[in-house]
Amino acid sequence: MAVKLQERQMPQDRVIVLVSAEQSSGALFRFEYIARAVTPPPRDHIHTQQEECVEVIEGTLRCRVAGVEYALRRGEKMAIAPGIPHAVWNDDPRGSRSIGEYRPAMNAQAMFRGYIDGVTGPSQ
Repeated sequence: MAVKLQERQMPQDRVIVLVSAEQSSGALFRFEYIARAVTPPPRDHIHTQQEECVEVIEGTLRCRVAGVEYALRRGEKMAIAPGIPHAVWNDDPRGSRSIGEYRPAMNAQAMFRGYIDGVTGPSQ
């Protein structure tokens, strides 16, 4: 007799676009990031021409900026200048929500393809 196993689906993170690159004429990509699972710290990366900002609106996020690790809680913000090595990840078992921004937008929106729900901000 064969046994049928059901695969348990893990909840996936979501990105809700608040201001798209198109809406801002390339000046900004602003989004809400909903992290549903704890993730291991990613490798540091650099945006050579973009500032990245993150603001926590629920839960806790970890950031490593220029080798220094931070725990950001609700209401706290971090701005990361171009050229600075950094990483951002969720280590809150309850999940987290944050607002992220890239200035200028450049290719930032494409990095989140597969997580994006759609544009919810005002259209221009």
